[in-house]
Amino acid sequence: MKHLIKRPLIALSKHLTLWNQAIEERSILEMTQQRVFVAGGIFCLAFILIAARLVDVMLIRTGKDARQSDDISQHLVLSRSDIVDRNGEILATHLMTASVYANPKVIINPREAAIKLSELFPEISFDVLLTKLTSDKGFIWLTRHIPPKLQQAVNQLGIPGVYLQKDQHRVYPYGSLVSHVLGYCGLDNSGLAGVERYFDKRLRNNAEPLKLSIDVRVQHIIHDELLKGIAEFKAEGGNAMVMDIKTGEMVAMVSLPDFNPNLPNQNMVKDTFNRNTLGVYESGSTFKIFNTAIALETGVANINSRYDATVPISFGRHKISDFRGKNRVLSLEEAFFYSSNIAMTKMALEFGTANQRQYLKLFGLLRAPTIEVPEISAPLTPSTWRDITTVTISYGYGIAVSPLQVIMGIGGIINNGYIPQATLLHGNPKRYQNTTPIVSAKTSRLMRHLMRLTALKGTGKAANVPGYDVMGKTGTSHKNEKGVYSKKARVTSFVGAFPQDNPQYIMVVMLDDPKPIATTYGYATGGWNVAPISGKMIARIAPLLGVEINENSLEYNTDALEPTSNYLMPASHVSAHEDVD
Repeated sequence: MKHLIKRPLIALSKHLTLWNQAIEERSILEMTQQRVFVAGGIFCLAFILIAARLVDVMLIRTGKDARQSDDISQHLVLSRSDIVDRNGEILATHLMTASVYANPKVIINPREAAIKLSELFPEISFDVLLTKLTSDKGFIWLTRHIPPKLQQAVNQLGIPGVYLQKDQHRVYPYGSLVSHVLGYCGLDNSGLAGVERYFDKRLRNNAEPLKLSIDVRVQHIIHDELLKGIAEFKAEGGNAMVMDIKTGEMVAMVSLPDFNPNLPNQNMVKDTFNRNTLGVYESGSTFKIFNTAIALETGVANINSRYDATVPISFGRHKISDFRGKNRVLSLEEAFFYSSNIAMTKMALEFGTANQRQYLKLFGLLRAPTIEVPEISAPLTPSTWRDITTVTISYGYGIAVSPLQVIMGIGGIINNGYIPQATLLHGNPKRYQNTTPIVSAKTSRLMRHLMRLTALKGTGKAANVPGYDVMGKTGTSHKNEKGVYSKKARVTSFVGAFPQDNPQYIMVVMLDDPKPIATTYGYATGGWNVAPISGKMIARIAPLLGVEINENSLEYNTDALEPTSNYLMPASHVSAHEDVD
Protein backbone atom coordinates (compact mmCIF):
# COMPACT_ATOMS: atom_id res chain seq x y z
CA MET A 1 0.00 0.00 0.00
CA LYS A 2 2.79 2.33 0.98
CA HIS A 3 4.57 1.42 -2.24
CA LEU A 4 1.50 2.23 -4.28
CA ILE A 5 1.20 5.75 -2.74
CA LYS A 6 4.94 6.64 -3.08
CA ARG A 7 5.13 6.10 -6.86
CA PRO A 8 2.47 8.64 -7.81
CA LEU A 9 4.04 11.21 -5.48
CA ILE A 10 7.41 10.77 -7.12
CA ALA A 11 5.89 11.12 -10.59
CA LEU A 12 3.99 14.24 -9.50
CA SER A 13 7.17 15.73 -8.08
CA LYS A 14 8.98 15.16 -11.36
CA HIS A 15 6.18 16.82 -13.28
CA LEU A 16 6.19 19.76 -10.92
CA THR A 17 9.95 20.08 -11.35
CA LEU A 18 9.70 19.93 -15.11
CA TRP A 19 6.89 22.49 -15.00
CA ASN A 20 8.95 24.86 -12.88
CA GLN A 21 11.93 24.45 -15.21
CA ALA A 22 9.73 25.23 -18.22
CA ILE A 23 8.36 28.30 -16.50
CA GLU A 24 11.87 29.47 -15.59
CA GLU A 25 13.18 28.87 -19.12
CA ARG A 26 10.25 30.77 -20.60
CA SER A 27 10.82 33.67 -18.20
CA ILE A 28 14.50 33.79 -19.12
CA LEU A 29 13.64 33.75 -22.85
CA GLU A 30 11.09 36.48 -22.43
CA MET A 31 13.53 38.54 -20.40
CA THR A 32 16.23 38.07 -23.04
CA GLN A 33 13.84 39.10 -25.76
CA GLN A 34 12.85 42.18 -23.80
CA ARG A 35 16.48 43.10 -23.27
CA VAL A 36 17.22 42.60 -26.98
CA PHE A 37 14.25 44.80 -27.88
CA VAL A 38 15.31 47.46 -25.39
CA ALA A 39 18.93 47.40 -26.59
CA GLY A 40 17.78 47.50 -30.22
CA GLY A 41 15.50 50.39 -29.46
CA ILE A 42 18.34 52.26 -27.77
CA PHE A 43 20.63 51.64 -30.73
CA CYS A 44 17.93 52.73 -33.19
CA LEU A 45 17.26 55.86 -31.19
CA ALA A 46 20.97 56.62 -31.00
CA PHE A 47 21.33 56.09 -34.76
CA ILE A 48 18.34 58.33 -35.44
CA LEU A 49 19.78 61.04 -33.17
CA ILE A 50 23.20 60.80 -34.84
CA ALA A 51 21.67 60.84 -38.30
CA ALA A 52 19.51 63.80 -37.39
CA ARG A 53 22.57 65.63 -36.06
CA LEU A 54 24.51 64.91 -39.24
CA VAL A 55 21.64 66.09 -41.41
CA ASP A 56 21.34 69.20 -39.29
CA VAL A 57 25.06 69.99 -39.41
CA MET A 58 25.95 68.87 -42.91
CA LEU A 59 22.82 69.70 -44.85
CA ILE A 60 20.40 72.02 -43.15
CA ARG A 61 22.73 74.39 -41.29
CA THR A 62 25.62 74.15 -43.72
CA GLY A 63 23.25 74.62 -46.64
CA LYS A 64 21.70 77.63 -44.95
CA ASP A 65 25.09 79.19 -44.21
CA ALA A 66 26.37 78.38 -47.69
CA ARG A 67 23.39 80.18 -49.18
CA GLN A 68 24.12 83.11 -46.90
CA SER A 69 27.67 83.21 -48.32
CA ASP A 70 26.32 83.45 -51.90
CA ASP A 71 26.60 79.71 -52.44
CA ILE A 72 30.35 79.92 -53.02
CA SER A 73 30.81 76.21 -53.52
CA GLN A 74 28.31 76.19 -56.38
CA HIS A 75 30.33 78.80 -58.26
CA LEU A 76 33.35 76.54 -58.14
CA VAL A 77 31.60 73.86 -60.16
CA LEU A 78 31.13 76.18 -63.14
CA SER A 79 33.94 76.37 -65.69
CA ARG A 80 34.99 79.69 -67.20
CA SER A 81 35.54 79.66 -70.95
CA ASP A 82 38.92 80.35 -72.46
CA ILE A 83 39.60 83.60 -74.28
CA VAL A 84 41.63 83.31 -77.48
CA ASP A 85 42.99 85.71 -80.08
CA ARG A 86 41.89 85.74 -83.74
CA ASN A 87 44.35 82.91 -84.51
CA GLY A 88 43.32 80.71 -81.60
CA GLU A 89 46.18 81.61 -79.26
CA ILE A 90 45.04 81.26 -75.65
CA LEU A 91 44.92 84.64 -73.89
CA ALA A 92 43.04 83.54 -70.77
CA THR A 93 42.31 80.09 -69.37
CA HIS A 94 41.93 78.35 -66.00
CA LEU A 95 43.94 75.89 -63.95
CA MET A 96 42.45 73.38 -61.52
CA THR A 97 43.64 74.07 -57.98
CA ALA A 98 42.35 73.49 -54.47
CA SER A 99 41.23 75.88 -51.76
CA VAL A 100 40.87 75.34 -48.01
CA TYR A 101 37.56 75.92 -46.26
CA ALA A 102 36.16 75.09 -42.84
CA ASN A 103 32.88 74.21 -41.19
CA PRO A 104 33.36 75.72 -37.72
CA LYS A 105 30.29 73.87 -36.41
CA VAL A 106 32.08 70.52 -36.50
CA ILE A 107 35.55 71.65 -35.39
CA ILE A 108 36.26 70.11 -31.99
CA ASN A 109 39.17 72.26 -30.83
CA PRO A 110 39.33 75.58 -32.77
CA ARG A 111 42.41 76.86 -30.90
CA GLU A 112 44.46 73.75 -31.62
CA ALA A 113 43.31 73.81 -35.26
CA ALA A 114 44.26 77.50 -35.57
CA ILE A 115 47.75 76.79 -34.21
CA LYS A 116 48.37 73.98 -36.69
CA LEU A 117 46.99 75.94 -39.66
CA SER A 118 48.95 79.11 -38.80
CA GLU A 119 52.15 77.05 -38.89
CA LEU A 120 51.16 75.72 -42.29
CA PHE A 121 50.05 79.14 -43.62
CA PRO A 122 52.30 81.76 -41.95
CA GLU A 123 50.78 84.51 -44.11
CA ILE A 124 47.51 84.07 -42.14
CA SER A 125 47.78 85.10 -38.50
CA PHE A 126 46.66 82.88 -35.65
CA ASP A 127 44.08 85.46 -34.53
CA VAL A 128 42.51 85.60 -38.00
CA LEU A 129 42.31 81.83 -38.21
CA LEU A 130 40.87 81.53 -34.69
CA THR A 131 38.21 84.11 -35.51
CA LYS A 132 37.23 82.17 -38.63
CA LEU A 133 37.24 78.78 -36.90
CA THR A 134 35.00 80.02 -34.07
CA SER A 135 32.50 81.58 -36.47
CA ASP A 136 28.86 80.50 -36.32
CA LYS A 137 28.86 79.93 -40.08
CA GLY A 138 28.82 76.52 -41.71
CA PHE A 139 31.15 77.47 -44.58
CA ILE A 140 34.10 79.83 -44.47
CA TRP A 141 37.17 80.17 -46.67
CA LEU A 142 40.56 79.87 -45.01
CA THR A 143 42.80 80.32 -48.07
CA ARG A 144 42.45 79.99 -51.85
CA HIS A 145 44.40 78.33 -54.65
CA ILE A 146 47.11 76.45 -52.75
CA PRO A 147 49.83 74.33 -54.47
CA PRO A 148 49.84 70.52 -54.37
CA LYS A 149 52.38 70.26 -51.52
CA LEU A 150 50.21 72.35 -49.25
CA GLN A 151 47.15 70.37 -50.28
CA GLN A 152 48.89 67.22 -49.08
CA ALA A 153 49.95 68.93 -45.86
CA VAL A 154 46.35 69.97 -45.12
CA ASN A 155 45.18 66.39 -45.62
CA GLN A 156 47.90 65.09 -43.29
CA LEU A 157 46.76 67.44 -40.51
CA GLY A 158 43.46 65.58 -40.50
CA ILE A 159 41.54 68.31 -38.69
CA PRO A 160 37.80 67.49 -38.56
CA GLY A 161 35.89 70.39 -40.13
CA VAL A 162 38.79 71.58 -42.34
CA TYR A 163 38.47 70.49 -45.95
CA LEU A 164 39.90 70.91 -49.44
CA GLN A 165 37.62 72.04 -52.25
CA LYS A 166 38.47 71.73 -55.93
CA ASP A 167 38.81 75.22 -57.34
CA GLN A 168 39.75 77.08 -60.52
CA HIS A 169 42.35 79.81 -60.90
CA ARG A 170 42.21 82.21 -63.88
CA VAL A 171 45.57 82.54 -65.62
CA TYR A 172 46.82 84.78 -68.43
CA PRO A 173 49.71 83.18 -70.35
CA TYR A 174 50.83 86.46 -71.96
CA GLY A 175 50.95 88.37 -68.68
CA SER A 176 50.59 92.11 -69.14
CA LEU A 177 50.65 92.05 -72.97
CA VAL A 178 46.86 92.16 -73.43
CA SER A 179 45.97 93.27 -69.90
CA HIS A 180 43.82 96.34 -70.69
CA VAL A 181 41.77 94.36 -73.21
CA LEU A 182 41.29 91.24 -71.10
CA GLY A 183 40.96 92.89 -67.70
CA TYR A 184 41.13 90.38 -64.85
CA CYS A 185 39.11 88.18 -62.50
CA GLY A 186 38.74 88.13 -58.73
CA LEU A 187 39.44 85.17 -56.45
CA ASP A 188 35.98 83.77 -57.15
CA ASN A 189 36.65 83.91 -60.92
CA SER A 190 34.17 86.72 -61.53
CA GLY A 191 35.21 89.27 -64.16
CA LEU A 192 36.25 92.61 -62.69
CA ALA A 193 37.50 94.55 -65.73
CA GLY A 194 37.93 94.44 -69.50
CA VAL A 195 36.25 91.76 -71.61
CA GLU A 196 36.35 89.47 -68.56
CA ARG A 197 33.78 91.74 -66.95
CA TYR A 198 31.88 92.71 -70.12
CA PHE A 199 31.35 89.05 -71.10
CA ASP A 200 31.24 87.66 -67.55
CA LYS A 201 27.90 85.88 -67.95
CA ARG A 202 28.81 84.44 -71.33
CA LEU A 203 32.19 83.19 -70.08
CA ARG A 204 30.53 81.48 -67.11
CA ASN A 205 27.83 79.71 -69.10
CA ASN A 206 29.41 78.85 -72.45
CA ALA A 207 32.06 76.20 -72.95
CA GLU A 208 33.10 77.64 -76.33
CA PRO A 209 36.17 79.92 -76.25
CA LEU A 210 35.58 83.64 -76.70
CA LYS A 211 37.50 84.65 -79.84
CA LEU A 212 38.79 88.20 -79.85
CA SER A 213 39.82 90.30 -82.85
CA ILE A 214 43.25 90.90 -81.28
CA ASP A 215 46.21 89.41 -83.14
CA VAL A 216 48.72 88.66 -80.39
CA ARG A 217 51.61 88.96 -82.89
CA VAL A 218 50.60 92.51 -83.84
CA GLN A 219 49.85 93.27 -80.19
CA HIS A 220 53.40 92.28 -79.29
CA ILE A 221 54.94 94.52 -81.97
CA ILE A 222 52.83 97.54 -80.99
CA HIS A 223 53.60 96.94 -77.31
CA ASP A 224 57.32 96.53 -78.00
CA GLU A 225 57.72 99.68 -80.13
CA LEU A 226 55.58 101.78 -77.81
CA LEU A 227 57.52 100.64 -74.75
CA LYS A 228 60.82 101.50 -76.44
CA GLY A 229 59.43 104.88 -77.55
CA ILE A 230 58.30 105.75 -74.02
CA ALA A 231 61.76 104.93 -72.71
CA GLU A 232 63.54 106.85 -75.48
CA PHE A 233 61.50 110.03 -75.07
CA LYS A 234 61.12 109.71 -71.30
CA ALA A 235 57.34 109.91 -71.53
CA GLU A 236 54.96 109.25 -68.65
CA GLY A 237 53.04 106.71 -70.69
CA GLY A 238 51.50 106.02 -74.05
CA ASN A 239 48.86 104.14 -75.97
CA ALA A 240 48.23 102.75 -79.44
CA MET A 241 45.53 100.96 -81.42
CA VAL A 242 45.32 99.29 -84.82
CA MET A 243 41.87 98.76 -86.36
CA ASP A 244 40.64 97.04 -89.52
CA ILE A 245 38.73 99.84 -91.24
CA LYS A 246 36.46 97.48 -93.16
CA THR A 247 35.27 95.41 -90.19
CA GLY A 248 35.96 97.62 -87.19
CA GLU A 249 37.96 94.79 -85.59
CA MET A 250 40.68 95.92 -83.21
CA VAL A 251 43.82 94.06 -84.18
CA ALA A 252 45.85 95.61 -81.35
CA MET A 253 45.12 97.78 -78.33
CA VAL A 254 47.96 98.76 -75.99
CA SER A 255 47.98 101.14 -73.04
CA LEU A 256 51.13 101.76 -71.00
CA PRO A 257 51.81 101.48 -68.16
CA ASP A 258 50.00 98.18 -67.96
CA PHE A 259 49.57 95.52 -65.27
CA ASN A 260 49.81 91.79 -64.66
CA PRO A 261 46.27 90.35 -64.61
CA ASN A 262 47.62 87.24 -62.87
CA LEU A 263 48.11 89.43 -59.78
CA PRO A 264 44.94 91.53 -59.62
CA ASN A 265 45.32 92.44 -55.97
CA GLN A 266 48.79 93.88 -56.53
CA ASN A 267 48.00 96.21 -59.39
CA MET A 268 48.35 99.95 -58.99
CA VAL A 269 45.08 101.73 -59.78
CA LYS A 270 46.79 104.08 -62.24
CA ASP A 271 48.23 101.13 -64.15
CA THR A 272 44.79 99.67 -64.80
CA PHE A 273 43.69 102.90 -66.52
CA ASN A 274 43.01 102.23 -70.21
CA ARG A 275 44.19 105.36 -72.03
CA ASN A 276 42.55 104.26 -75.28
CA THR A 277 39.00 104.12 -73.96
CA LEU A 278 38.99 105.94 -70.61
CA GLY A 279 41.38 108.75 -71.37
CA VAL A 280 40.06 111.93 -73.04
CA TYR A 281 42.46 114.44 -74.54
CA GLU A 282 42.56 117.65 -76.49
CA SER A 283 43.92 116.30 -79.74
CA GLY A 284 45.78 119.23 -81.23
CA SER A 285 46.47 119.06 -84.97
CA THR A 286 44.98 115.61 -85.57
CA PHE A 287 41.65 117.39 -85.10
CA LYS A 288 42.41 119.37 -88.25
CA ILE A 289 41.38 116.29 -90.19
CA PHE A 290 37.83 116.80 -88.92
CA ASN A 291 37.95 120.55 -89.50
CA THR A 292 39.16 120.21 -93.09
CA ALA A 293 36.63 117.48 -93.86
CA ILE A 294 33.81 119.75 -92.65
CA ALA A 295 35.09 122.61 -94.81
CA LEU A 296 35.19 120.38 -97.88
CA GLU A 297 31.83 118.76 -97.22
CA THR A 298 30.03 122.06 -96.62
CA GLY A 299 31.55 123.53 -99.77
CA VAL A 300 33.48 126.39 -98.16
CA ALA A 301 36.77 124.81 -99.30
CA ASN A 302 38.05 122.85 -102.27
CA ILE A 303 41.37 121.78 -103.74
CA ASN A 304 41.85 125.26 -105.23
CA SER A 305 41.16 127.19 -102.01
CA ARG A 306 43.76 129.68 -100.77
CA TYR A 307 44.28 131.04 -97.25
CA ASP A 308 46.18 134.18 -96.39
CA ALA A 309 48.43 133.25 -93.46
CA THR A 310 50.49 136.44 -93.65
CA VAL A 311 49.43 137.87 -90.31
CA PRO A 312 47.88 136.39 -87.13
CA ILE A 313 44.13 136.63 -86.53
CA SER A 314 42.97 138.73 -83.58
CA PHE A 315 39.90 137.29 -81.92
CA GLY A 316 38.98 139.42 -78.94
CA ARG A 317 41.89 139.10 -76.53
CA HIS A 318 43.07 135.97 -78.32
CA LYS A 319 45.61 135.95 -81.13
CA ILE A 320 45.73 132.96 -83.50
CA SER A 321 49.12 132.49 -85.17
CA ASP A 322 51.33 129.93 -86.88
CA PHE A 323 54.63 129.53 -85.12
CA ARG A 324 57.36 130.08 -87.69
CA GLY A 325 54.63 130.31 -90.26
CA LYS A 326 55.14 130.81 -93.96
CA ASN A 327 53.75 134.35 -93.71
CA ARG A 328 52.16 134.05 -97.12
CA VAL A 329 49.12 132.72 -98.90
CA LEU A 330 48.81 128.93 -98.52
CA SER A 331 47.05 126.45 -100.75
CA LEU A 332 44.66 123.96 -99.15
CA GLU A 333 47.36 121.29 -99.35
CA GLU A 334 49.96 123.53 -97.73
CA ALA A 335 47.53 124.66 -95.05
CA PHE A 336 46.98 121.01 -94.12
CA PHE A 337 50.50 119.57 -94.15
CA TYR A 338 52.04 122.75 -92.72
CA SER A 339 49.33 122.52 -90.04
CA SER A 340 48.31 126.18 -90.22
CA ASN A 341 46.17 127.37 -87.32
CA ILE A 342 45.32 130.55 -89.24
CA ALA A 343 43.94 128.60 -92.22
CA MET A 344 41.95 126.25 -89.95
CA THR A 345 40.46 129.22 -88.11
CA LYS A 346 39.35 130.82 -91.38
CA MET A 347 37.75 127.56 -92.52
CA ALA A 348 35.82 127.22 -89.25
CA LEU A 349 34.59 130.81 -89.33
CA GLU A 350 33.30 130.21 -92.87
CA PHE A 351 31.30 127.04 -92.17
CA GLY A 352 30.21 128.27 -88.71
CA THR A 353 29.33 126.88 -85.31
CA ALA A 354 26.12 125.11 -86.35
CA ASN A 355 27.89 123.08 -89.04
CA GLN A 356 30.76 122.30 -86.71
CA ARG A 357 28.47 120.88 -84.04
CA GLN A 358 26.40 118.97 -86.60
CA TYR A 359 29.41 117.26 -88.16
CA LEU A 360 31.21 116.56 -84.91
CA LYS A 361 28.05 114.76 -83.84
CA LEU A 362 28.03 112.81 -87.12
CA PHE A 363 31.68 111.89 -86.56
CA GLY A 364 30.73 110.42 -83.16
CA LEU A 365 32.71 112.97 -81.15
CA LEU A 366 29.90 114.31 -78.95
CA ARG A 367 28.87 111.04 -77.31
CA ALA A 368 30.56 108.10 -75.62
CA PRO A 369 31.76 105.44 -78.06
CA THR A 370 30.98 101.75 -77.71
CA ILE A 371 33.26 98.71 -77.61
CA GLU A 372 33.22 95.50 -75.59
CA VAL A 373 34.88 96.77 -72.41
CA PRO A 374 33.16 98.57 -69.51
CA GLU A 375 35.93 101.18 -69.21
CA ILE A 376 34.49 103.89 -71.49
CA SER A 377 34.58 107.66 -71.05
CA ALA A 378 32.30 110.25 -72.59
CA PRO A 379 33.92 113.27 -74.27
CA LEU A 380 34.31 116.63 -72.56
CA THR A 381 32.41 119.08 -74.71
CA PRO A 382 31.85 122.84 -74.35
CA SER A 383 29.00 123.86 -72.10
CA THR A 384 28.61 127.04 -74.15
CA TRP A 385 29.48 126.86 -77.82
CA ARG A 386 30.61 130.38 -78.75
CA ASP A 387 32.56 131.62 -81.76
CA ILE A 388 35.86 131.39 -79.90
CA THR A 389 34.98 127.77 -79.10
CA THR A 390 34.45 127.07 -82.79
CA VAL A 391 37.83 128.62 -83.53
CA THR A 392 39.84 126.71 -80.92
CA ILE A 393 38.15 123.41 -81.80
CA SER A 394 39.26 123.92 -85.42
CA TYR A 395 42.87 123.25 -84.37
CA GLY A 396 42.19 120.78 -81.58
CA TYR A 397 41.47 122.65 -78.33
CA GLY A 398 38.28 123.17 -76.35
CA ILE A 399 37.01 119.60 -76.74
CA ALA A 400 38.51 116.44 -75.24
CA VAL A 401 37.80 113.06 -76.84
CA SER A 402 39.12 109.54 -76.41
CA PRO A 403 41.58 107.95 -78.85
CA LEU A 404 38.85 105.39 -79.60
CA GLN A 405 36.58 108.20 -80.82
CA VAL A 406 39.39 109.66 -82.93
CA ILE A 407 40.23 106.39 -84.67
CA MET A 408 36.57 105.65 -85.43
CA GLY A 409 35.73 109.16 -86.63
CA ILE A 410 38.77 109.52 -88.89
CA GLY A 411 38.23 105.95 -90.02
CA GLY A 412 34.80 107.01 -91.26
CA ILE A 413 36.19 110.06 -93.10
CA ILE A 414 38.75 108.06 -95.09
CA ASN A 415 36.39 105.09 -95.56
CA ASN A 416 34.10 106.92 -98.00
CA GLY A 417 32.01 108.27 -95.14
CA TYR A 418 31.22 105.00 -93.33
CA ILE A 419 32.27 104.90 -89.68
CA PRO A 420 33.47 101.44 -88.63
CA GLN A 421 31.89 100.16 -85.42
CA ALA A 422 34.87 99.26 -83.27
CA THR A 423 34.76 95.75 -81.86
CA LEU A 424 37.02 93.39 -79.94
CA LEU A 425 35.28 90.30 -81.34
CA HIS A 426 36.56 88.38 -84.33
CA GLY A 427 34.39 87.20 -87.17
CA ASN A 428 31.51 89.64 -86.82
CA PRO A 429 29.96 90.70 -90.12
CA LYS A 430 30.96 94.09 -91.48
CA ARG A 431 29.37 96.75 -89.30
CA TYR A 432 29.22 100.49 -89.73
CA GLN A 433 27.70 103.01 -87.37
CA ASN A 434 25.88 104.80 -90.16
CA THR A 435 23.91 103.78 -93.23
CA THR A 436 24.23 107.23 -94.82
CA PRO A 437 27.81 108.45 -95.44
CA ILE A 438 28.97 111.22 -93.12
CA VAL A 439 31.05 112.67 -95.97
CA SER A 440 31.00 112.09 -99.71
CA ALA A 441 33.36 109.77 -101.55
CA LYS A 442 34.92 112.86 -103.13
CA THR A 443 35.68 114.42 -99.74
CA SER A 444 37.03 111.08 -98.54
CA ARG A 445 39.42 110.80 -101.50
CA LEU A 446 40.67 114.34 -101.01
CA MET A 447 41.25 113.81 -97.28
CA ARG A 448 43.26 110.68 -98.07
CA HIS A 449 45.29 112.77 -100.53
CA LEU A 450 45.98 115.46 -97.93
CA MET A 451 46.97 112.89 -95.31
CA ARG A 452 49.26 111.18 -97.82
CA LEU A 453 50.97 114.51 -98.55
CA THR A 454 51.51 114.99 -94.82
CA ALA A 455 53.31 111.64 -94.65
CA LEU A 456 55.42 112.61 -97.69
CA LYS A 457 56.14 116.30 -97.10
CA GLY A 458 54.81 117.25 -93.70
CA THR A 459 55.26 116.38 -90.06
CA GLY A 460 54.28 112.75 -90.60
CA LYS A 461 57.26 112.12 -92.85
CA ALA A 462 59.00 109.88 -90.29
CA ALA A 463 55.96 107.57 -90.29
CA ASN A 464 56.10 106.90 -94.01
CA VAL A 465 57.15 103.36 -94.93
CA PRO A 466 58.14 102.81 -98.58
CA GLY A 467 55.67 100.67 -100.48
CA TYR A 468 52.70 100.96 -98.12
CA ASP A 469 51.34 104.39 -99.12
CA VAL A 470 51.08 105.57 -95.54
CA MET A 471 48.94 108.62 -94.86
CA GLY A 472 48.50 110.43 -91.57
CA LYS A 473 48.53 113.51 -89.40
CA THR A 474 50.52 114.38 -86.30
CA GLY A 475 49.23 116.36 -83.35
CA THR A 476 50.73 118.11 -80.35
CA SER A 477 48.63 119.63 -77.60
CA HIS A 478 49.57 121.24 -74.32
CA LYS A 479 48.31 119.46 -71.22
CA ASN A 480 45.67 121.27 -69.25
CA GLU A 481 46.74 121.08 -65.63
CA LYS A 482 44.11 122.40 -63.21
CA GLY A 483 42.69 124.79 -65.78
CA VAL A 484 46.05 126.13 -66.96
CA TYR A 485 47.82 125.03 -70.13
CA SER A 486 51.35 123.90 -69.40
CA LYS A 487 54.17 125.38 -71.47
CA LYS A 488 56.25 122.22 -71.18
CA ALA A 489 53.96 119.21 -70.66
CA ARG A 490 52.30 117.99 -73.85
CA VAL A 491 50.51 115.06 -75.46
CA THR A 492 51.67 114.04 -78.93
CA SER A 493 49.76 111.86 -81.35
CA PHE A 494 49.79 110.36 -84.81
CA VAL A 495 46.77 109.08 -86.69
CA GLY A 496 47.76 107.06 -89.73
CA ALA A 497 46.29 104.64 -92.23
CA PHE A 498 47.47 102.50 -95.12
CA PRO A 499 47.33 102.02 -98.05
CA GLN A 500 46.02 105.29 -99.51
CA ASP A 501 43.80 104.09 -102.37
CA ASN A 502 41.90 101.49 -100.38
CA PRO A 503 42.67 101.89 -96.66
CA GLN A 504 42.70 98.59 -94.81
CA TYR A 505 44.10 99.57 -91.43
CA ILE A 506 44.04 102.73 -89.32
CA MET A 507 46.10 103.37 -86.22
CA VAL A 508 46.53 105.95 -83.49
CA VAL A 509 49.69 106.32 -81.41
CA MET A 510 50.03 108.71 -78.46
CA LEU A 511 52.71 109.70 -75.95
CA ASP A 512 52.01 111.40 -72.64
CA ASP A 513 54.50 114.20 -72.05
CA PRO A 514 57.49 113.11 -74.16
CA LYS A 515 60.68 115.06 -73.52
CA PRO A 516 63.06 116.67 -76.03
CA ILE A 517 66.25 114.63 -76.42
CA ALA A 518 69.59 115.15 -78.14
CA THR A 519 68.65 113.28 -81.31
CA THR A 520 65.56 115.50 -81.80
CA TYR A 521 67.61 118.71 -81.47
CA GLY A 522 65.44 119.97 -78.62
CA TYR A 523 62.10 119.27 -80.29
CA ALA A 524 59.37 117.25 -78.53
CA THR A 525 56.46 117.52 -80.97
CA GLY A 526 54.59 114.72 -82.70
CA GLY A 527 56.71 114.73 -85.83
CA TRP A 528 59.79 113.95 -83.74
CA ASN A 529 58.48 111.17 -81.50
CA VAL A 530 55.16 109.49 -82.32
CA ALA A 531 55.71 109.70 -86.08
CA PRO A 532 58.95 107.65 -86.09
CA ILE A 533 57.47 105.24 -83.55
CA SER A 534 54.47 104.74 -85.84
CA GLY A 535 56.73 104.19 -88.84
CA LYS A 536 58.58 101.41 -87.03
CA MET A 537 55.26 99.81 -86.10
CA ILE A 538 53.92 99.93 -89.66
CA ALA A 539 57.13 98.46 -91.10
CA ARG A 540 56.76 95.43 -88.81
CA ILE A 541 53.00 94.84 -88.82
CA ALA A 542 52.10 95.51 -92.48
CA PRO A 543 53.72 92.27 -93.76
CA LEU A 544 52.02 90.28 -90.98
CA LEU A 545 48.67 91.79 -91.93
CA GLY A 546 49.14 90.81 -95.56
CA VAL A 547 49.20 94.35 -96.97
CA GLU A 548 50.61 94.30 -100.49
CA ILE A 549 53.55 96.53 -101.37
CA ASN A 550 52.99 99.21 -104.00
CA GLU A 551 56.15 99.13 -106.12
CA ASN A 552 55.38 102.59 -107.50
CA SER A 553 55.69 104.25 -104.08
CA LEU A 554 59.11 102.82 -103.23
CA GLU A 555 60.85 105.78 -104.85
CA TYR A 556 59.69 108.40 -102.33
CA ASN A 557 62.28 109.89 -100.02
CA THR A 558 61.35 109.00 -96.46
CA ASP A 559 64.21 110.61 -94.56
CA ALA A 560 63.22 112.15 -91.25
CA LEU A 561 62.50 115.86 -91.05
CA GLU A 562 65.51 118.12 -90.65
CA PRO A 563 65.64 120.36 -87.57
CA THR A 564 65.50 123.45 -89.79
CA SER A 565 61.96 122.66 -90.91
CA ASN A 566 60.11 125.89 -90.40
CA TYR A 567 56.85 124.27 -89.33
CA LEU A 568 58.38 122.65 -86.26
CA MET A 569 59.11 124.65 -83.16
CA PRO A 570 61.64 124.11 -80.35
CA ALA A 571 60.12 122.90 -77.10
CA SER A 572 61.46 125.99 -75.35
CA HIS A 573 59.20 128.25 -77.45
CA VAL A 574 55.89 126.44 -76.96
CA SER A 575 53.05 128.69 -75.92
CA ALA A 576 49.49 127.81 -75.00
CA HIS A 577 47.02 127.12 -77.79
CA GLU A 578 49.67 127.00 -80.48
CA ASP A 579 49.78 123.70 -82.30
CA VAL A 580 53.40 123.10 -83.03
CA ASP A 581 53.71 120.08 -85.25
